Amino acid sequence: MPANGFYRIVVAVDFSTASAEAWRLARRMASPSDAELVLTHVMPAPPRLGGIPSARAQLAEVLASQRRWAEDKLQRWAGEGTAEGRRVRVTLRTGAAYDEIVALATDERADLVVLGTQGRSGLPRALLGSVAERVVRLAPCPVLTVRAPA
Repeated sequence: MPANGFYRIVVAVDFSTASAEAWRLARRMASPSDAELVLTHVMPAPPRLGGIPSARAQLAEVLASQRRWAEDKLQRWAGEGTAEGRRVRVTLRTGAAYDEIVALATDERADLVVLGTQGRSGLPRALLGSVAERVVRLAPCPVLTVRAPA
């Protein structure tokens, strides 16, 4: 990390209230050092379907629609940052969210990862896992998790 602040901040979003708060905070943190913001969303890997061509075609249409929606949403969120004078780059990745976020932070040589957290605990967390927890454990740089405002 540069002595005068951050150089590159990866901001992982799922478009929830918590990730909107993380995006807002990351923009504020980027300001003093003019850090580049890498705004990213990770789409889940599509399920593998066997030999049913009609099901594969329908799934391809649904996935293409979801991808267009995510790209549009990322561009709108990035527009908020560029309107404030921030340097923003957008990436859309596919795979396991924690794995892709950690890989992106590594590839980009990020100084910081910022992401929203849903704050699950107990059984829901045990069953669903915690993307934020895994990113905190595996990321090559500091990670800031942000909860939605109460």
